[in-house]
Amino acid sequence: MVTVEVCVGSSCYVKGSNQVVAMVKEMIEMNHWEDQVELKGAFCMQMCSEGLGIKVNGKPLFKVGLHNVREELTRAIEEALS
Repeated sequence: MVTVEVCVGSSCYVKGSNQVVAMVKEMIEMNHWEDQVELKGAFCMQMCSEGLGIKVNGKPLFKVGLHNVREELTRAIEEALS
């Protein structure tokens, strides 16, 4: 099981983490990952200066924003699933 954590703290929320949560839900459904990927919300990950707070299996994704989150998450999830 791959775990995706998205920070929903105030700073990340302002940066669009609510959109990321919706995007991850959509990605899980579109790729039929329902039994393979778990989405969790988290509070401050101390990554505010690194972009959005997102971790895949505990590994932080750095320099991720709304402009590249889909590509970075897809890559990280597919890597974790293989």
